[in-house]
Amino acid sequence: MMKLHTHIFYYWATVILSVFVFCGSCAQDHKKNNMKRPIEQLYTSVDSLDYPTMSQYFVEGYQSGCFYEIYINDVLVFKHYENVGLMNHATPINDMILKSGTQKVTVKLFPLGKIDDQEFTTIDADARFRLKIYKRDKKQPYEALGYDVVKEYFAPTVSGERGGAFLNAGIPYYEETFTFEAKVPYELKGWSESQVLTELDQKELEQGILDFYNEYDDVIQKQDEKKWVEMVRKRELEYLKSVHYNDFKNSKIKSRIDYFISVFDSDFVEEFPLDIYKIKLEGNGKLAVLKSTERKGKAAYSFGVKIERNGKYRKVRRSKHLYLHKPKGSNKLEIIR
Repeated sequence: MMKLHTHIFYYWATVILSVFVFCGSCAQDHKKNNMKRPIEQLYTSVDSLDYPTMSQYFVEGYQSGCFYEIYINDVLVFKHYENVGLMNHATPINDMILKSGTQKVTVKLFPLGKIDDQEFTTIDADARFRLKIYKRDKKQPYEALGYDVVKEYFAPTVSGERGGAFLNAGIPYYEETFTFEAKVPYELKGWSESQVLTELDQKELEQGILDFYNEYDDVIQKQDEKKWVEMVRKRELEYLKSVHYNDFKNSKIKSRIDYFISVFDSDFVEEFPLDIYKIKLEGNGKLAVLKSTERKGKAAYSFGVKIERNGKYRKVRRSKHLYLHKPKGSNKLEIIR
C-alpha cells in the first residue's frame, strides 16, 4: 500500500513539474516574441540628444535644359538625369556634414543627350541651373517657409543675371565648387580618418570591393538580419545622430526601419548579377561606390524582394549605393554611408 502511494505521489509530482516547465517555457517564448528584433534594437539603444538648437540643412536644385549632380564635401547627394523639372525635392544633407565649419559644394552640369531624334552633346545656351541651401531648427514647430537661406547659387550667365543665357554654352560638361558655413551640435567620425583609397593598389581595391559585395549579397539572400545590422551599424547610427538627433520615434526613422525590415520579412529574395560597373571614388578619395553603367544613376548591386503595399504584395528590385571606406589601421572595407 505504501508503494502505491509513493507511485501516485511521484506521478502527480511529475505532472505538476511538467506543467510548471511548460508554463515557464511559454512565458520565455512570449518574452522572446516581444523582444525587439536586431534592426529595431539598432535604433532604440541610443539616448536622445537634447541641444539648444538642432539645425537641419537641406539642398535643393532647379534646372532647365541640362542634367545635374550635387555633391556635398565631394559626396553625391542628389542627381537628376531626366528632362523634366522638379519641385519640392529638398534633400537633407546633415549626414554629409561631419562637423561645424566650412562645407564644400560641387555642382556638375551635363547635356541632355538624346531626346527624340535630336542629340545634345553639349550644354545649350538655354540651360539654367540654380541651387539653394537652407536650414531650419528641428526644435521649433514646423512652419511653411520657416527656414533660413544659407547659400544661393546660379550657373554663370552671359549677363550676370539669374535668367540670362548660360555663359559656357557649347561645352560638354561644366563643374563649379563653392563653400558655405554650417553650425551643427554634433561631430561625426565618418570617413575623416579613413585611408585614401586612391593611394592603394587599384586592382586589389577592386577585388576587395567585389569580395565585400559577395559577402553582403550572401547576407541578403540568407536574410541574416543580425549580420546585416552589424554591417550597417556605423552608417545608421551616424545617420540617426546627425539627421534625427537620436530621435528613434521620428516618423521618418520608423519608415526607414519598416523599409529595412521588409527585406528580412520577405518570403521571396531574388539574386541579380552585378551590372557592368565602374568604381567611383568620392569623399576626397576615401569612399568607394559601385555604380552601374547599364542603369543610369543606379547602383551596380541589386536584389529582388516581395513587399506589401496598399494591401497587395508585389516583387520589386532594390538598388542602393553603398559607400565603403577603410578605417585607419584596418584592411577591411566597411559601409559608412
